[in-house]
Amino acid sequence: MTTNIRKRTPLKLMSLLAISSAIAIAVTGCGSNNSGNNASSSNNAAASNNAAASDNAGASDNAAASDDAASTDKELKPVELTWYYPQNKANPDLQLVNDAVNKITEEKINAKIKLMPIDFGTYEQKMNTIVAANEETDIIWTSNWLFKFDQNQKKGVFQPLDDLLKNEGQQLYQTMEEKFWNDAKMDGKIYAVPNYQISATRVGLVVQKRFADKYNLDINAIKKMEDIEPFLKQIKDNEPGIVPFGTTRGFYTGYLYNIDPKGPVYKDDATFKVLPDVTNEMKDNFKLVHSWYTKGYINKDAATLKNAADAYNKGNTAVWFDFTGKPGSEVEFKAADGGNDVVLVPLAKAVFSGAASTLNAISRTSKNPERAMKFLELVNTDKELYNTLVYGIEGKHYAKTTGNFIKINQDAGYFTNTDWIFGSIINEYLPEGSPADKLEQTGKVNAEGEVSPLTGFVFNTDPVKTETANVKAVNDEYYAGLATGTLDPEKYLPIYEEKLKKAGSDVIVAERQKQLDEWLKANGKK
Repeated sequence: MTTNIRKRTPLKLMSLLAISSAIAIAVTGCGSNNSGNNASSSNNAAASNNAAASDNAGASDNAAASDDAASTDKELKPVELTWYYPQNKANPDLQLVNDAVNKITEEKINAKIKLMPIDFGTYEQKMNTIVAANEETDIIWTSNWLFKFDQNQKKGVFQPLDDLLKNEGQQLYQTMEEKFWNDAKMDGKIYAVPNYQISATRVGLVVQKRFADKYNLDINAIKKMEDIEPFLKQIKDNEPGIVPFGTTRGFYTGYLYNIDPKGPVYKDDATFKVLPDVTNEMKDNFKLVHSWYTKGYINKDAATLKNAADAYNKGNTAVWFDFTGKPGSEVEFKAADGGNDVVLVPLAKAVFSGAASTLNAISRTSKNPERAMKFLELVNTDKELYNTLVYGIEGKHYAKTTGNFIKINQDAGYFTNTDWIFGSIINEYLPEGSPADKLEQTGKVNAEGEVSPLTGFVFNTDPVKTETANVKAVNDEYYAGLATGTLDPEKYLPIYEEKLKKAGSDVIVAERQKQLDEWLKANGKK
């Protein structure tokens, strides 16, 4: 699909657009991340190009488009839309920002938006309750790791968007290539709008810079998880009150062990044999994390924390694991870590993870799906609206500095630190400390990301619904304890494996293998 790039582009952007065009040629596909954390949506240069145009050249075009939209949409009857999405904490100035959002949306699409943020830790539970009660809602944030997109689509929670995109969201559809929309498809239809950000996963460690500097940590020498242990010991022995390693549900992921999570299969296995729930690598990981736990390196409440940020947001954690590794994340971690600078330590090369990690869908109970689509188009293409949602009100919650940079006042009453929740980051202002070429870096990482040969394969759990529910119950009971080192794997790993077997894990693996073999054959890959 060809990206619609604005015609009036300043000469100073030509080099950026040239780089972006080169990236577009390099990108061939993308997949979905199932690591259990927010990995990211997908790239291509289309978004980078749009980013350049939006950030620097789009002011007059945007104004013209806005005038057209305003003149057209003033004839629409006024409506109110509700939008549910997760956030790290409640903001006292939410209503103030909501009013500012409505000032924009009433003018442009004659709609008021009722922002309904929910704490990350309780988001899935509360959304399940809302959905079960058939409560009228309009827009729902979903993903492949929280309030899962595929599972909820199969329950009929979301509306298909193909006709809405064709009629009310044409401009939105043109902001992303087909492969982005493919990650939002089920049974051949689009059911959600991807929030454009990084599409590749670069798993690694986040280290507080003050400690890395103090103990002369050579981050270039850290190639695998075990390599950080001497540093953790230094923190434990010399820094009272500091947690050496913070985690919630551990740091096991196939990305660390040459495993393609989309199978899951070993990347170098030409037979594409689906791996069991508990791999040898997982067993080794559990042993390592338990040794760290018994040595006092890991936070004692690791198994019970619900929000990943709870492991480091007090500023007293030296190291933690990052499933994303996105460009510019140092600024986000600093903001979430008590203002302490951090350094990133990548442990694996970038892998395409797709767009399914952050999506906004239209609820089947929405009485105004057409207006909801108009709003989703607006939030993904209108710079003022997007930045109001992300940063709040200029002059109160943030101040513009130079160029596209802003200075955020975290204590002013509105602070999200979740630009990837709301829409496309191509519209965003850059917080101080972000790399000036963040969008170019994002495009580069996405373009260089390894593409899974299993991109496009989606496991249908319908034939094993009972087994899937049973296995989930076992995981809910044991996984967090084993993955955080809280439970001794010598004692509990055999119990965990036995209960998984009784729950039907082998049946699920066999069904997954069957579906994968059929998919491989149908796609000429086996």
